[in-house]
Amino acid sequence: MIKKPVIGITMGDINGIGPEIIGKVLRRKELFELCFPVILGNINAYTYYNKNLPDLREPIKIYSPEEIYRHPDKIGFIELEYEQLHIHPGILDPINSTSATAWIHQAVIWALEKKLDAIVTCPITKEGLAKAGIPFDGHTTMLAEWTNTKHYRMSLFAGERRVVHHTAHMSLLNAIQSLNKNDLIKTIEIAHNALTKIHIPEIKIGIAGLNPHAGENGLFGNEELEIITPAIKECNQNGIPCYGPYPPDTIFKRMFDGEFNMVIAMYHDQGHIPMKLIAMDEGVNVTLGLPIIRTSVDHGTAFDIAGKGIAREHSLYNAIKLAIDFSTYKE
Repeated sequence: MIKKPVIGITMGDINGIGPEIIGKVLRRKELFELCFPVILGNINAYTYYNKNLPDLREPIKIYSPEEIYRHPDKIGFIELEYEQLHIHPGILDPINSTSATAWIHQAVIWALEKKLDAIVTCPITKEGLAKAGIPFDGHTTMLAEWTNTKHYRMSLFAGERRVVHHTAHMSLLNAIQSLNKNDLIKTIEIAHNALTKIHIPEIKIGIAGLNPHAGENGLFGNEELEIITPAIKECNQNGIPCYGPYPPDTIFKRMFDGEFNMVIAMYHDQGHIPMKLIAMDEGVNVTLGLPIIRTSVDHGTAFDIAGKGIAREHSLYNAIKLAIDFSTYKE
């Protein structure tokens, strides 16, 4: 019998849609059959945003993840010291970034201590972090710092469609200039390890080119010939089934048709645009390479619709399900 994992869900900025989508998604009984959800967040925000929601599951205040075993049918909330926050839907308030960061930090500590099997994060705002004086530009850099991780990669999962980004939050010029063989090999290795962990039976990783037509044998750039192809060959020699480089305008269609389990994108928008085009509500952001499991919604705080009751919880649902999958298969 497989032990149900304990999944820590951080609420994010309480003036965004995090509290609402948590309330909506945890009405689904099947999630409680698959895991023990623990919310690091604010009970007042949860009840405020969901007061008109039918069948809202009852929250209960707890102080550590282990306590949730005594309350399997309720939502355990760990508030830390942030109990009296000001709730103003759609308004950027730096104190909310401070509380959201504290919840994330504690979740990471408990995940490293194995008290949480995985963490799922709701959205925070980069502007709020900056105004609060928090020295991170988002979840990923926090997680890397707090887990002492040097090599990590952003990825998007949407069912059988998966993209790993070789570079993420940097300018396009810097992404191109930073491309080198050793870093690309590390990206491919991280991607392959992720597919292995979730027991993909026949791994096939497609590698996107950087240039139009994947360089057309040097006519439109030499990066494919000098960097990407040598990296692929070395990975093949090390037993990693990866192929390419293929033109960026066709490789994602080939993945959607089932030819590849995953595509390596050379930069942020190369991977994000096709994935969000076909799986905006399904997408899950996964940080690969960490010593803990972390998944996230693939959207922002959505201040413009916060408090209106119209936020969709589908990405959070998929993020929780994927966290459960990784937890079930982890070593």
